[in-house]
Amino acid sequence: MRTRSRNRIESGRVSMTEAVPRIGRSAPATTGTGGNGIRGANRRRVALLSAALLLPLLLGGCWDRTEVNDIAIVMATGVDKEKDGYRISVIIPLPGNMGGASGGGGGSGGQAPYTIDSEKGRTLREANARLQSRLSRRLFYAHRKVLLIGEELAKEGLVEVMDITARVAENRLTSYMAVTKGKAYDVLNASPKLERFSSEAMRELLKSDNTIQVQVKDVVIRMSGEGQDAILPYVEVIRSEGTKKPSEELQISGFAYTRNGKMVGVAKGDEANGMRWLTESFNPYVETVEMKNGLVSLIVRRGESAIRPSVVGGKIRYRIRAEGEATILEAQDGNEYEHERNIERLEEQLEKKIREDMAAAMRVVKTDRSDFPGFGVVLKRTFPGRWRDEWRREWETAIRDVEPEYEVNMVVNRTGMFSKNVGLKERDHE
Repeated sequence: MRTRSRNRIESGRVSMTEAVPRIGRSAPATTGTGGNGIRGANRRRVALLSAALLLPLLLGGCWDRTEVNDIAIVMATGVDKEKDGYRISVIIPLPGNMGGASGGGGGSGGQAPYTIDSEKGRTLREANARLQSRLSRRLFYAHRKVLLIGEELAKEGLVEVMDITARVAENRLTSYMAVTKGKAYDVLNASPKLERFSSEAMRELLKSDNTIQVQVKDVVIRMSGEGQDAILPYVEVIRSEGTKKPSEELQISGFAYTRNGKMVGVAKGDEANGMRWLTESFNPYVETVEMKNGLVSLIVRRGESAIRPSVVGGKIRYRIRAEGEATILEAQDGNEYEHERNIERLEEQLEKKIREDMAAAMRVVKTDRSDFPGFGVVLKRTFPGRWRDEWRREWETAIRDVEPEYEVNMVVNRTGMFSKNVGLKERDHE
């Protein structure tokens, strides 16, 4: 009995002894897995806690927001020179008075859909601050489409205007820019019939083919660079006589050209047409030439020009090459333009007229020393060393002695629906 009990005990001891090593061998794996799980859980808890702490920052919204109802959107600005400083004028739309879609500038209840206000100050920013002090909404210039400069201020200089325009980030450098005949304030107050706002009528005119498109950034580049001067469209108010009640319409009558940032004159007619060929950009325009038996009007729908400088015998020469295409709009001379010889004569007269226009524009360059074509820039690129040593400091004097040479090649390749005047009887062509 004792022997069997001792054996059972011994066998039990053996079993327990055998079991302990097995448990000991598997323990490290169990303990390691548990440690990784604890560390992973801790990391998840830290991540959740961090997200919970950061979430309230995202729920705060736009702390510096500006509601639309708190701003007054400026569509156009006019800047004028006054005795004791400057006058700034703004045109602001009034959404409540706009009513439905209608032309002619009328609002609901006969009220104007906009308001115009102005104020004076010793500086432009001071004038703006005084204007803001009586407005319940903050003036917002980021959507301004047009910047107008009064003629008197343009003659005194554009430097101050360009300073505030480029310095303040809210001002758009892509706004269209022009000089007005008389006060810019008066042009803003014009009441054109086809648009609700005078600013909208101006924007459409300034980006059309009636002029050379000039934005604020273009004026800044030309004023800050050497060997070039800025030109701007010249806008004036014209009384329309088409109705019983004459309206005040806006018209681009030419270009204001500058020297060293100051307006020195206005080019109109042939001079303005010549400027189209001497500047970097070209827009279609209508040209009228004299033929043997009458006038012919054409639209020069495509054009490009190139300016090449050279120095011959110590004199600066510019070879100006222009070429383009034109379409007949009206022919009062009675010629049949289905015949090649008549087309050639017309092309010769058109080329002659364009050379005369460019020569008229060149007289402006030499007389008023306004380098709106950028002759100095072209000369600097071609002869950088001589520009730096010889011409740079005396360019305003040297530009009077430049000698231009014109080469014009025009093609009239469209005669319209008919090649002759359908109201004339058949006759032998000349």
